[in-house]
Amino acid sequence: MKIRNILFTPTLFIVMMSALFSCGVDRWPEYAAETELDTWIDSVMRQEYLWYEEIPTVTPNKYFLAPAQFLKELIYTTLDKNYSYIDTLNKVESPNYGFDYTLIKNSNVDTLYNALVTNVLPGSPAADAKLQRGEWIIKVDDKHITKKNETQLLQSGNALKLTLGKYELQKDSETKKDKGVVVETRTINMGAERMVEDDPIPVYRIITSATGVTVGYIVYNHFTAGTATEKDKYNNKLREISHVFASAGVTKVVLDLRYNTGGSLECAQLLASLLAPKEAVGHIFAELKHNNKQSYKDFSLLFDPDLIGSGVNMNIEGGYILTSSTTTGVAGTFYDCLYPVANWEILGAALPSTGVATESFINPKHGWSLNPVVCNVYNIAGESHGGGSFPAKYTVDETSLTNLVTFLPLGDKEETLFSMALGIIDGTYPPKEEEKPKPDEGTTEEKPETRTLKHVYHSQGYRVKGGIKLK
Repeated sequence: MKIRNILFTPTLFIVMMSALFSCGVDRWPEYAAETELDTWIDSVMRQEYLWYEEIPTVTPNKYFLAPAQFLKELIYTTLDKNYSYIDTLNKVESPNYGFDYTLIKNSNVDTLYNALVTNVLPGSPAADAKLQRGEWIIKVDDKHITKKNETQLLQSGNALKLTLGKYELQKDSETKKDKGVVVETRTINMGAERMVEDDPIPVYRIITSATGVTVGYIVYNHFTAGTATEKDKYNNKLREISHVFASAGVTKVVLDLRYNTGGSLECAQLLASLLAPKEAVGHIFAELKHNNKQSYKDFSLLFDPDLIGSGVNMNIEGGYILTSSTTTGVAGTFYDCLYPVANWEILGAALPSTGVATESFINPKHGWSLNPVVCNVYNIAGESHGGGSFPAKYTVDETSLTNLVTFLPLGDKEETLFSMALGIIDGTYPPKEEEKPKPDEGTTEEKPETRTLKHVYHSQGYRVKGGIKLK
């Protein structure tokens, strides 16, 4: 069944009118224009919202709130963890440098910070300047980074001179243990911010493992079908990749969702249909259950041969999903619906699952899109796991002092999580007991929370809001 968008323009909420009379005088015409949008939000929510029975009675004065604030008055926060949202139809993309970073305290000077580059978008000013994931920004325009000047230096929008460094482990002269230091390596000039296409599939490649296994690697940063002008651009890229992988004889896939910000259930369905074992194609991928007012909308999604279209089913029996603390619950719902038919393991961090989907209701008069949670998403076993999480097979802190050495560009065989996946495939990870470092050998380690200030995400102009979207 096709997933849908909805154009919704209901009549005004009649109940509210009686509350807006004063001393027998009908004052409704005075307030209608100011309350019309919130009244529309109220009427949609009480019909379509999955938890409509939990919506409280709203006092008349609340209908004068700004749309986003009014929606907060209606949301059932026990289960709706910021999944429902409202947004203007006239969204304007912002220019950016095309890279994300994490601020980490300088180990030598407590008031200074270095910016660890965590992601770089192809075709961006950062990529043009040859900035790479895993490099450290030590200075900006010859100025050291502090807590106070970080925004001014790294988010000015102007062309920048960046002094970069590389992370190394060096022996501490006193403790004789390894200590992490950032060593200055080079200086680059990066152009000013500009509009950058946020391709959700910036990296994919095929690697032959040490034991001869053909492994496909894909970075997928959000479940997005295409652009405003090319509606199916990124879905078609997935279809093209499926042919590349199938032709190369790929038998294992490493799916990197560390920076996945969410998106469309239909895109998740396509990816699952391309990856699933061939015997699963044509069978149920997910079942959608609405509230009792909208139960006629309930339907099932398949591992769909029609959705595969120009692509090809890769018949992957299992693989590895790389995750981080920033991976959204939408990726968890994708995993939830895929794992009953194939052996996929999670590496990195626990994978949250929303277990619900939102739907878009358009108010063209006011130029707003309301996106409430409308249904639960169940896998073929009837499980949802909404609000929960799936544990990682191996939990890894990528910014621990030892792992920072292998914090490398995505797709590099030596990169922390990708190398772990390859090691599992080859049988070399986890290391045998005799290969593990002895307790007195380790490194001088600090607690991450004392070193990390914040994570900053500017490379992705497309930031997915809320829960997984039906389309």
